[in-house]
Parts: sequence; C-alpha cells; structure tokens
Amino acid sequence: MSRVRVGAVSFLNTRPLAHGLQTGPDYAVSYDSPGNLAEKLRLGEIDVGLIPIVEHLRGVGDSYVPGIGIASDGPVRTVKLYSRVPFESLRDVAVDGRSRTSVALLRILLSERFGVTPDFYSHRADLPEMLRTHEAGLVIGDAAFPDAGATHVWDLGQAWKELTGLPFVYAVWTLNDGVDRERVGRWLRDSLTSGLSHLEDIAAQAVGSVPGEDAPSLLRYLRDNLHFVLGDRDVQGIETFQKLCQRYNLIPASTTPRILAAAHP
Repeated sequence: MSRVRVGAVSFLNTRPLAHGLQTGPDYAVSYDSPGNLAEKLRLGEIDVGLIPIVEHLRGVGDSYVPGIGIASDGPVRTVKLYSRVPFESLRDVAVDGRSRTSVALLRILLSERFGVTPDFYSHRADLPEMLRTHEAGLVIGDAAFPDAGATHVWDLGQAWKELTGLPFVYAVWTLNDGVDRERVGRWLRDSLTSGLSHLEDIAAQAVGSVPGEDAPSLLRYLRDNLHFVLGDRDVQGIETFQKLCQRYNLIPASTTPRILAAAHP
C-alpha cells in the first residue's frame, strides 16, 4: 500500500496538530500554506490536508476528521484587520490570501457589523506595504502578533464571538475520497495528543521566530486563545459560518448536506 500524503502547515497555531506526525512507512508529511494545501487536495496531489474550513465548505475534499481542528472562542490574536481609517468607512482592503477562511470571514463581519463591502486585493503579508497602498490590511498567522502600524485594529476571532456568541473554526484536517478515515483519524488524533502534552516545548521553540513574543506569551496563545479539540459549539460555529457564507454567495448552497454529515463522529 502506498504511503498516505499528508499536507500540514508550519504556522505556530498548527504545530500542536502536527506535533506527532513523522514521515514513515505509512505516510509522508509535507508543509505548505493553507490555501496551497487546499489546491493540492483538490488536484489530488495530497490525500489529507489541514485546509481552511471555507475551502471544505466549497467542496474541497470528501470529508473532514471530526473533533479536531483550529478554533478560537474569543480573541484569536493571529487573524487581524489593521486599518488607517474607521472600519465603517473602508473602501479597499489588502488581504493575505494564504488563509481563504479569514478573507471570507472578514467579508461577512464587515457587512454584518458595519454595512460596508470594500474591494479586496490580494497582497503578500507585509503590513507596512499593505497600509501604504491600501486603507487596511488583513494579516494572519505569526505576522499578525504585533499591533504596530495601524490606527484601528480588529481581532476577527473576537468580532465573530460578538456577532454570534459561538467559537470560530479556522481549519480542519480534510480527506479525499478513498482515504481510510478511521486509520488516518487515529494518526491525527495521536499527533494532537502529543502536541497538547508538549505545548510548553512548542512555545519555547517558537521564540525568535515570532518577533516581540516571549515563551509565556506564546504559551498563553496556544492554551488560552486557541483550542484544538472541537465540540458541539464548534460544530454550531461551522454551521453558522456556512449559512452566512451562503447568504453572501461565498460558497455553493449544494454543499450543505455533505459537509455537515462529516462534522460528527
């Protein structure tokens, strides 16, 4: 039997999920950005990928592993909108396209909260340059920790909690058709178990790669801002996000039954 091809992400917030994954006789692990992993999964270049939830809602992959993922229940710290103008006045936003979920989430939040629909422009994750050429910039991952360089800063995890009262799920392990869900799910859950038992080590190893953050701050981020074991409220968050994405024509309506059926063990 050929090795299962697993695509993971190198952001700090994904390391607990991938901590126990080691390439071996059963599977091979490679790393890429969330958006690129979704494209590779769609093309069949990988069998399993940690992809943005919105890409699975758009039909990428056959099913996702229930009970594990990346979520926040309030401030997330690493998905932020930085703006030179008040949010209700926004006309154009530079977006970091590596995580398409955050882009979809921002469209929903700006419309629901402020009634604005600015133009979005894909841009590399360089906040000073984003703010030089556009009114605002959406930054994700480790680059979003600093708050410098903008008058207005909006944490999208907190904004979602204020809008819905629910957690937000950013990414899930998604499998293509033909992959043994039980077998692969066991690998991925074991990997997360390893990660959760080594959060202090993960935080310590990340010092230096995240400017301005020390080990205690990074540990608080992993323990307090994020959670990786998904429960019923997280599923409700996915369902609510799905309905709002459909309202704003960000995903096809036809994906609903297949996606939600995969959300439960």
